[in-house]
Amino acid sequence: MIPFVPSSGPVVCRCLPALLLSWSLYVVLPAQAQTPVLQTPFERDTLYSASREEAMEWYRELARMSPLVHIEPFGLTDGMLPLEAVIIGQTGTHNPAGARAAGKAVVMVNNAIHAGESCGVDASMMLSRKLATDPSFTPLLDHAVIVVIPYYNADGGRFRSPYFRANQLGPRLQGFRANARHYDLNRDFIKADTRNTVSFYPLFQAWDPDLFVDTHTSNGADYVHTLSLITTQADKLPPALAGYLRDTLEPWLYEAMDLAGWPMCPYVHGDHPPEQGLRAFQDLPRYSTGYAALFQCPGFMTEAHMLKPFADRVRATQAFLEALVRFAAGHREDLQRVRRIARHQAWDQQEWGLRWVPDSSRASTFPFRGYTARTEISRVTGEPGLRYDRTSPWSAPVPWWPACRPTVTVRRPAAYVIPQEWTDVLSRLQMHDVTAWRVQTEMDMPLTVYRIGRASRLPEPYEGRNLIVDVEVTASRETVRLFPGDVVIPTDQDAVAYLMHTLEPQAPDSWLAWNFFDAVFQQKEYFSAYVFDETAARMLEADPGLKTAFDQALQTDPGLAADPRRQLDWLYRHSPWYEPNHRRYPVFRLESPDPRLYPAGQ
Repeated sequence: MIPFVPSSGPVVCRCLPALLLSWSLYVVLPAQAQTPVLQTPFERDTLYSASREEAMEWYRELARMSPLVHIEPFGLTDGMLPLEAVIIGQTGTHNPAGARAAGKAVVMVNNAIHAGESCGVDASMMLSRKLATDPSFTPLLDHAVIVVIPYYNADGGRFRSPYFRANQLGPRLQGFRANARHYDLNRDFIKADTRNTVSFYPLFQAWDPDLFVDTHTSNGADYVHTLSLITTQADKLPPALAGYLRDTLEPWLYEAMDLAGWPMCPYVHGDHPPEQGLRAFQDLPRYSTGYAALFQCPGFMTEAHMLKPFADRVRATQAFLEALVRFAAGHREDLQRVRRIARHQAWDQQEWGLRWVPDSSRASTFPFRGYTARTEISRVTGEPGLRYDRTSPWSAPVPWWPACRPTVTVRRPAAYVIPQEWTDVLSRLQMHDVTAWRVQTEMDMPLTVYRIGRASRLPEPYEGRNLIVDVEVTASRETVRLFPGDVVIPTDQDAVAYLMHTLEPQAPDSWLAWNFFDAVFQQKEYFSAYVFDETAARMLEADPGLKTAFDQALQTDPGLAADPRRQLDWLYRHSPWYEPNHRRYPVFRLESPDPRLYPAGQ
C-alpha cells in the first residue's frame, strides 16, 4: 500500500480539474477571522449542536433579517411536535408553484432523521445564512430554491443525552435515533406508520425536488475520510437519469469535495475492512433516498464519520451541501431536462427490476484512504476482533462495486385493480395523488391473480411490523368478481415506479412485505375430519385424475404419507369447499386496457 500522512485538518486536493473551473463552482478562500452575522450555537461552541428549539428560533431570526428566508409548517410528529420547513429563495419562489414558474432548480435537505446524527442541522443553518446574506453566494438563488427540514425527528431531538451514541465522538448532547413511538423514521417512507411520514409526503410531492439529500453520521469501519456518501443506485433509475447521475452529477460532487478540501468516499459497510472492497448501499424505497428515486429525484445520504471531531463533521457536511446547491444552480436546465426525459422513459418502461444485488461483473476501483486493520484479542470476551490503527494510515485503490443487477423482474401491467376494502393501502395511494378511478358496475373480469407460496419473515418484529423478506408467488389467469367502488390504478402515470415497488408482492418494500395484506395468509374455513373423511373418499372414487395426483403426492412426500390429517387437508385444498381467497394476493393485474374498466376519455 502507498503510505499516506494525513494533515491535522481537511486534506486539500492538489489538482484543479478543469471540470470544476466554471462559474457554478467556486472556492471561497478563508477570510480574516470575523464574527459572522447571527452566529449559530455551533459557531459559539463547536462541541455543541443546536436543539430543535434553538435551531427554529435561529431560523426565525434569520427570516426577520432576510426576505429570502421563509418558514413553512408542514405537519406534526408522532409526539405532536410541529414540523417546519425553511425555504430559501427569491421573492415569489417560496412556494412550489412560484418556484416552478420561475424555472428554479429545487434542492431539498433533510436533517436529523436520526436525531443523534445532527451535523446536518448545524451545517444547514450556516448554509442558509450564507445563501441569505453572503453577496458572493446569494446569486445562486437566481437559479435555485433550497428547502431545508431543520429537524425531521423532532421527537428524538427532545430527549438529548451524552450517552445515546456510544460509538460517536460528540457533540456533547445527542438526540435519540427513534421518534416518540420508537420508530426509525428512515425505514418508514413506504409503510407510513408515523405522522412524520404522512406530513412529509405532501411536502415532497408538492416541491418535487430536483435533488434530495439526507444528512447522517456513520457507524462502522474507521478510515481517514471525514465524509462518505450513499448515492441512489443508478441502475434502478431510467436510462437518461442513470447516465447523468453516474457520468456527470456524482463525479462532479466528488471532485468538488476534493477541491473544497474534504475528499469523500463511498459509504463503507462495517462488516469487513475497507481494503477488501466497497459495495453500493441498497437504498430500498423504505429509506429517504430510495423513496426519492421512485419519483426520478437523485438522492444522496451523507455519512459524516462518527470518530472525526464534530466540527470537522459539520464543516464537511456543509461543504457537500454547498456543492450540491452550486451544482443545481449551475446545471439547472440540464438537470431538469434529464428528469423530464427520465419521467417519459419510466412511462415507457415495460420490464421492472424488483430485487437487486451487487453486480460483481462491473467492478471498479476507488482511491481510498484508510487505517491499517488488525485482529486483536478482546480484553473483555477473549475473542479475536477487528481494530484499526490510526498511527498507520494508507492510501491505495480498493475494489469498488457501484453497480447492481436485478434478481427478480416483472412485466408492467396496464393497470392494477384493488378491492375497495383495503383502505390502508388506498389511503397511501391518495397521499401521493395517484391517478385512479372507481369501478362503476358489478362485473366478472379476467385478471392476473397471484397466489402466495412461501413467505419468509424476520424472526423478530422490525419497525413495528413482521417484515416478509422473501416471498414466492405463482401467477394465473382467473375470473375475478369486481364491485362498484373497487379501484383501478393505471400504470401510465408519473407514479409508475412507486406503484411497481409497492404493489408487486415480490418487491422488498411492497405492501405485502410490510404486512398490509397479512389477513389473507390465515385460512378462515376448515373441516372436521370425521365428516370430511367420507366426502374425501367419494371425491377419490368420482375423479380418477384426482386419485392419481393424490397417489403421486403420497409417494413423493413421506411426511404426507405418514400424516392422515395432512392427507385430508391435501384433498380439502383440491376440493370446491376450499376457500378461494386463502393466500390469494388481493391486488390484481390488468395486463392490457379493457374499456369495461376505463372511463370514457381514459
